[in-house]
Amino acid sequence: MLKQRLLLPTYLLSIACGLFLRYFDGRCFSAFKQQGPLRALREKAGLELRTRVSNPNMTYTPETRKLLGRISAARERGDWQKVRSLYRSYSGMELPVFHAVLHAAYGCGQYSEAAATYDELCHLNITLDGAAFATGIKIFAKLGDPERVRSIWTDAMQSCKLDEVIAAARIDAAAAEGDIESAAKVLDQMNRTGVNINIAHITSAIRACWEAPGSGHNAAEYLFNLSLALDLQPNVVTFTSLMGAYASAPLSRILCARDVMKTLQVSANKAFAEVYLNTLLQNTKEEWQDVRAVQAVCAKLAKKSPERLAVARRALAEFRKDKVTLTTLSETIERALELEELDYD
Repeated sequence: MLKQRLLLPTYLLSIACGLFLRYFDGRCFSAFKQQGPLRALREKAGLELRTRVSNPNMTYTPETRKLLGRISAARERGDWQKVRSLYRSYSGMELPVFHAVLHAAYGCGQYSEAAATYDELCHLNITLDGAAFATGIKIFAKLGDPERVRSIWTDAMQSCKLDEVIAAARIDAAAAEGDIESAAKVLDQMNRTGVNINIAHITSAIRACWEAPGSGHNAAEYLFNLSLALDLQPNVVTFTSLMGAYASAPLSRILCARDVMKTLQVSANKAFAEVYLNTLLQNTKEEWQDVRAVQAVCAKLAKKSPERLAVARRALAEFRKDKVTLTTLSETIERALELEELDYD
């Protein structure tokens, strides 16, 4: 049964633009636990909103329709050289063709080529739509160019109405940059203008808290609770991002979030397991970047508190019981914890 979307008062989302970092009251999901289990989303949730390559209401010449099909087929094969050859031989000015080329370049990891194509498009006498702006934002976010991302966003807001797709692109870009304020402002703007907010938007905003320097766990928890107020259903990606943002959170709040995940019957996967273990053990990305050998991990674990080591062991036992596939790093941590326990005995 479909549920009516809850439109929050604007000030609630405005708090997320920065003030809640200071005034967050530290709730541990108390209101959430009173709700019954929600069905987990995974594939069905649409974790990544996709821009449309073509408008179904448009009419194309037979030549253009054939060209779009050839570009799409080459993209599916990962054949960027073929796409580029098709694009270079194209002399028209139909926006869906540029959409298709941009998507192909992005999907093939040719971000510089995609950026060049986007710049060419901007210099033509073609009116860009929201999908084109969204793709441009995604491209320059991948290239680590936040100034260009902001410029495209400004152009988009002057030319188009905000929708779910362009909002998702902007929040994703903010997440990559660790820009919590921009992600929260987009959520606020969506709320004020009646644009639907889904769990992918909230998850990306939480990821901004994960990528942000310093302590972002208060902001992440606020955003998580906001998703519940909007009657959204967290999934494993949401919880993975939340645990990543909880790197500096007190152990009690980490365990509380894990309990909520279990209550909602959201199953762990190997990505979640690794992030959760690193958060439990307060392992930073820099600290573990070049660590591979079990003995090196043992040396690092020796500096951790007995309480955190114990909860990490319990977590690994749960993952094994639930038949969660572990990453190489998680298995190395597991072995190091076993050795550390033997040495202690």
